[in-house]
Amino acid sequence: MIIDRHTFIDLATHLEGASEGVLEVTKRCVSLCEEGGETRPDQDSWVALVESLVDVNSELTALEQTLRALLEANREEEQFARAALRRSGAVDA
Repeated sequence: MIIDRHTFIDLATHLEGASEGVLEVTKRCVSLCEEGGETRPDQDSWVALVESLVDVNSELTALEQTLRALLEANREEEQFARAALRRSGAVDA
């Protein structure tokens, strides 16, 4: 086992919460940039914040891909272990 089910679910839950948080903050920042239609002095700061949030979201996406790879590796390892047990006669086929 590469990662146990409880740890995997805990990581996935935190990742989902972080992703949803980034999305919500990004939506709020974008709405602040759009209000009023005229350029404000602080608008560049809001745009920079949105760009930073996009970068954070990219990192969260990489973490999601890592978790998916862990899940697949767990599946492969479990299949290998079952096959080994069957070959040894420890488990009925």
